[in-house]
Amino acid sequence: MNAKKLIAAAAVFAASATAFAQQSEFVAADANFTPAKTRAEVVAELNQAYREGTLATQQRDGADTIQYASSRSRDEVRQEALAANRSRFIQSGS
Repeated sequence: MNAKKLIAAAAVFAASATAFAQQSEFVAADANFTPAKTRAEVVAELNQAYREGTLATQQRDGADTIQYASSRSRDEVRQEALAANRSRFIQSGS
C-alpha cells in the first residue's frame, strides 16, 4: 500500500512540477521595438510643453487633463460667474 501511495505521490509531483516550468531563455517583450524619436527629442518636447503650459497631467481618477495658463485674472473670472448667475445662465440648486 505504501508503494502505491509513493508512486502516486511521485506522479502527482512530476505532473505539478511542469506547471511551474519557466522559459529557459528570457526574451524581452519589447525586443523588436524601434523608437520613432530619440531621448533628446522627447526631452525637448517635454520642456517645450512645460514652457507653453500644455503639459497633460494625470489626475487621481486616471483622466489626463491639459492645464492652460489663464489669460484672465481671478477677479475677471469671478465677475463673469456672478454675471452668468444673475442672468440665470447658470442655474443653482436642483
